[in-house]
Amino acid sequence: MQETNRRCDILITGFGPFPRVPVNPTAVLAERIGGSRRLARLGIRAEHHVFPTRYDILDEALPARLAAAHPGAVLMLGVAARARRVRVETRAVNKANRTAPDASGKTRRGAALAKGAPLVRRSPAPIARLKVAMARDGVPVRRSIDAGRYLCNASYFTALGRLGEPRPAVPVVFVHVPLPGAWASTPTPRPKRKEPAAHAQIKARRPTLAAMARALETAAIVLVRESARRRVS
Repeated sequence: MQETNRRCDILITGFGPFPRVPVNPTAVLAERIGGSRRLARLGIRAEHHVFPTRYDILDEALPARLAAAHPGAVLMLGVAARARRVRVETRAVNKANRTAPDASGKTRRGAALAKGAPLVRRSPAPIARLKVAMARDGVPVRRSIDAGRYLCNASYFTALGRLGEPRPAVPVVFVHVPLPGAWASTPTPRPKRKEPAAHAQIKARRPTLAAMARALETAAIVLVRESARRRVS
């Protein structure tokens, strides 16, 4: 039975700047996907929100946004500055980094994100289908079991606790994106061993912002269709 009080089909979230990342590409990507003409043509109601990279969003801002949007699916974005591939995160853990400061200069108190919560929360999203669909759009993508210990993991853990555990679960997934090719501040390292030139070039290349936006639009479509399938099954 389809819900009638659903405000949007999918909520896309990104983050603002934080130490060593003065411009966060996920803010741009979230806005692009939220206003995507491609999604609009398919009748998909998308909303987006860019959160400050601060631990205090876990207690109020993030839960409030999830409740207000009442989304059918959630696509969360974070940047992995040293990565060269898009990473689809399969889970979040109940652990925090107590030494890495957020954008306000504060660190997380305590080793656990939530007392009494499970150690691991797994995404109910169709991870394999997401990975295949995004790869078809030409971006290098892989499955990941480690979302880190920073705000990416913490926000994912919080969202999964709010939306990913009831049945039918809302398809919630976190995707880490690399810095786009033109944004990378460090030179591309040379391969350590001899490799075919074409392979070495593919290995070193970072996806462009436009390519990642297209792949993430595709991911949004997969998530919305999965949400619809679960509501009628």
